[in-house]
Amino acid sequence: MIMTRLIALAALGLCLPDQVLAQAETREARIATLERQLRTAQAQVAELEAVVSTLMTEVTALKEADEGPVDVRPDVEAQDSYADRVLVTDLGHDEREEELTPRPELFVQTRYHANPIDEATEEDVTRNFGLNRMELRWAGRVSERLGMGYEIQYHPAPDGAPEELVNDAYAEYYANDAITLRVGQFVKPFGFDIQHSSSDRESPERGIFAGYFFPGQRDRGAMISANLGGLAAWSSGLSIYAGVFNGNRFFNDNNSDLNYNLRVRKVFDAIPLAVGASVQLGTQIAPPGLGGDADEDLYGLDIQYVIGRLGIRGEYVRGDMPSTFLALEPEFAPAFAPGETSSATTAFFNYNLTANDDIYWRWDRFENDPVTGNDIRAFNLGYTRRLADNSLIGIDYQRKNDVTFNDDELNTKLSVTWNLEY
Repeated sequence: MIMTRLIALAALGLCLPDQVLAQAETREARIATLERQLRTAQAQVAELEAVVSTLMTEVTALKEADEGPVDVRPDVEAQDSYADRVLVTDLGHDEREEELTPRPELFVQTRYHANPIDEATEEDVTRNFGLNRMELRWAGRVSERLGMGYEIQYHPAPDGAPEELVNDAYAEYYANDAITLRVGQFVKPFGFDIQHSSSDRESPERGIFAGYFFPGQRDRGAMISANLGGLAAWSSGLSIYAGVFNGNRFFNDNNSDLNYNLRVRKVFDAIPLAVGASVQLGTQIAPPGLGGDADEDLYGLDIQYVIGRLGIRGEYVRGDMPSTFLALEPEFAPAFAPGETSSATTAFFNYNLTANDDIYWRWDRFENDPVTGNDIRAFNLGYTRRLADNSLIGIDYQRKNDVTFNDDELNTKLSVTWNLEY
């Protein structure tokens, strides 16, 4: 009996290690299985989080689309866009970046005028609704080295000035990536306001000086422009324009002399800041009995600067009083006298409320008006809203001490303007 028990215990002792080992292997397999299941669950959670994030983004975008444009400040891209708009970094650019197409660019500017300034008569103002600008433009590159621009406008025809129907007509030659030769009829390279397009301008019209010194903003001649940005680090943003023109308020030459224009502009993107200097040397005709030709020399400085949401533009122009207005036949200014000087200062401030909404105020002064001999002062306060990249609507209120007589006159206190370009 005892021997039988001993044999049984010995057999049990031999079996126990195998059972313990089997139990240990079962535990490790269970742990491995649980770990695999945990990793699978973690992957599923991560995938679910990605789906939730995508859904939240789409819902937010749909809500913003329903609620309208959202102010993106202080987004860096939006700030850069506003700085470009204030500085107009492509001011006076050539046509080499655009391919000429059969479809024209269309531009319409309609305006409502009200409340004439106290000094104005019926002949000095435009009342109620008007069409200030109606233009068609073709411009672009026609080959590797050649480009052209052509712009016609309809609005002078109803005003009895059909000679002004052609705005631009010029050919361009691209000598290399930096230098362009332009010949024909085009905007003169002088200052900021002269070259700033009507479709982009916030205020209803340019500074008072523009209509007197540069009526129509254009002339006929030849110009070489050089974009020196790729030359060296110090020349980044530097442009130079040199031209020779009839100096006749942009129709056929009315004297035997030419005018010479030089403009230099530097854009500092990092600040952001742009500064320019301009000069015109030439002669103009004088009324009969006043001793023949008179000088037509002008000098100008302009600056554009952005501080956060505030954009600032300033311009100063001084030179010989203009003798004539924009007309096919010479029309002399009543107060003109050879040797007389006129000068102008304009300061423009634009505050960016949202991505699409701005308010602005402008102080504008023209000294020694060639019609009356008086000093003209104006203050403008306005609001603009960008309906799209190609459409701008604005409301402007103006205080002005006297009437101006030029091709961009604004002699009412209230104006509402809508620009649309396509």
